[in-house]
Amino acid sequence: MAMTAGIRKVFAEKPGEFDPRKYLGPARQHVKDLVRHKVKNVLCCAGHAFD
Repeated sequence: MAMTAGIRKVFAEKPGEFDPRKYLGPARQHVKDLVRHKVKNVLCCAGHAFD
């Protein structure tokens, strides 16, 4: 869902954009932001890699 939201945002802002490199980059960033949020705030496991 985060990936789709990122793609839709780019298409809404730049309707003529058709190069996948231009809209998949921001979409991947949306996914990264969501994963960071989930790890830190939802799972509460940020900083516990060596526990």
